[in-house]
Amino acid sequence: MGPTAAPKARILVVDNDPWIPRMAATILGQAGYLVNVAGDAQGALASAVKAAPRAILSTVTLPAVDGRPWWERLRGIIDARVIPFVFLIGPTGTAADVRGFIHGLDECLAKPFRVEDLAQVVRTAVSRSSDPADVAPPGSPPELVRRLTPPPPGRPSQWLKPLMALRGVLTEIGLSSILTMLEMERKSGILIIEGDHATARLFLRKGHIIRAELEADAPLAGVAAVYSALAWTAGHFEFLIGDVGGVDEIQASTTFLLMEGARRIDEARNAAKTPKGDP
Repeated sequence: MGPTAAPKARILVVDNDPWIPRMAATILGQAGYLVNVAGDAQGALASAVKAAPRAILSTVTLPAVDGRPWWERLRGIIDARVIPFVFLIGPTGTAADVRGFIHGLDECLAKPFRVEDLAQVVRTAVSRSSDPADVAPPGSPPELVRRLTPPPPGRPSQWLKPLMALRGVLTEIGLSSILTMLEMERKSGILIIEGDHATARLFLRKGHIIRAELEADAPLAGVAAVYSALAWTAGHFEFLIGDVGGVDEIQASTTFLLMEGARRIDEARNAAKTPKGDP
């Protein structure tokens, strides 16, 4: 009989912004983790109690449960002190802003985050945790109270397909060219474009954009987010391979979006060239 494969570490992802669990599940799943997701505090509590995770990735913006953050509630229900949290905070937030943060166990990760940062912080959190099955019952000898299991491998298995299919800068290849290539290749995944003051996420299924979001001082969604991103001439982009579900909210071909986006860009340029007061 051959050696038994090591069990995969379970990660619970909790966020009321639907794209976070989708993206995190893609990233962590391809890194070899089992991923459970929840969109609210009650769902998170139920999931963690039913199948205790090795680490929990959670936003800090969920409504309180009985006047307390949901993670404090969890730590009061089960002995979750050995389960580290990775708290998703704002760009200027710190651990001091998180109620119940346990130094030396928990971590913080600012949104928006990069793929490498998420993978690294979860790997660190899992290395600090105990497998729930390895925590001995009360009254056990001290040497059996906590038996830490090894952290997951530093890189995914060679049999996993690459998560990062495309990465670069818009000054080298424009967004129109990227979208044309992804349409020709019928790729599914999330295209993330980071500008100086905004982040756009385009969700593609078989090469077609089915959903779009733009985080900025004035957030946009749908075709408006696509047209805004098409006007960017600088920034970084990366394409994450993965299945994308949900309803097609765009209902337009890539060709139409590119042509309409180009028309709007030309219209804006012409308007900028026209002196004020001219008809």
